[in-house]
Amino acid sequence: MSDHKNNHEPEENNKELDFVTGPSFQKVIKKAKWKQTIKFFAIGSLSTIIVLYALFCGGQYLLQKRLVDDDKRLFSQINGANAYMDSGRYVYGFLNLSVVEHITVKKTIGEREIVWNKKEVEIPFIGRKNVIDNESFTESIGFSERFNRQVHYNSFTGEREVDFYYPQLEYEYLPNELEIATQSEDSILAEVALSFDKPYTLKEVQNLMGSENINWVWVKTTTKDELDDIKSDSFLKIMDGPSADGFQVRGDDLNQAAEMFLRNIKQLSKEGKYQSTAQEMANEINPKAFPKIDDLRISGVIVSGTPKELERFQDLEIIRASTIGATIDLY
Repeated sequence: MSDHKNNHEPEENNKELDFVTGPSFQKVIKKAKWKQTIKFFAIGSLSTIIVLYALFCGGQYLLQKRLVDDDKRLFSQINGANAYMDSGRYVYGFLNLSVVEHITVKKTIGEREIVWNKKEVEIPFIGRKNVIDNESFTESIGFSERFNRQVHYNSFTGEREVDFYYPQLEYEYLPNELEIATQSEDSILAEVALSFDKPYTLKEVQNLMGSENINWVWVKTTTKDELDDIKSDSFLKIMDGPSADGFQVRGDDLNQAAEMFLRNIKQLSKEGKYQSTAQEMANEINPKAFPKIDDLRISGVIVSGTPKELERFQDLEIIRASTIGATIDLY
């Protein structure tokens, strides 16, 4: 009996082997493997697409947030003498995950606007900004025999930058370039920075010199401690125009311009890159509460116009020093 049973075992094993190695079974196995491969490929592709889409949406969100949170245009409304950032132009890169911002800075002289600076900045959705073209924002400094002082020149236009002289500090030499501006050709428009002998309220400024031909107002935001620190530095004792705090004047309404200046400070002081700077400005204007127009103290102004239009400022006793900035042809 056992011999008969053993004789059938090889035959059954051979049948099982033939079934496993048979073409039908192999075909089923290949089909199953192919389906599994397609399934894994589909799942992997879908997962990759979802991840890439999430990164794409997240990148665009972060990029737009960086553009919205960038307050430099608003900050230019309260800092930089008679120069402000015009509306910028954006050129988006690959998949809109980066953008090149084309910045234009303008200046008002008389009734005309001129381009004062240009700049290109590449902004990715994450990481550091890359300044593509910053040469136009550099300045050169040289001693002018004609003006008997160090003069800042804008490298983009080649024109002079204005300078202010603090009412609270003493100087060996105080320039009077308003006289030069009034003796220029009649076809010239010039901007002149006027530094006062002391800080005045906005109402006092309007009573003493009116509001006509005033393009920009220099507001006192320097603390007493800061003034003490710069007394010993002859270079820092002169406030260069690009660093001065103040506000642009449209038309002849100084009060409206001052209100906008305070609103901009309030907005910037809430959050963002310039939050602490704006808060310090507000605290210096009024350390007890958010400042009002009556709290403003004016250390100087920028006026512009033809030589004839500038003549009316010559005899004002409140003017301690004056420096010429940019000049352009009237026509």
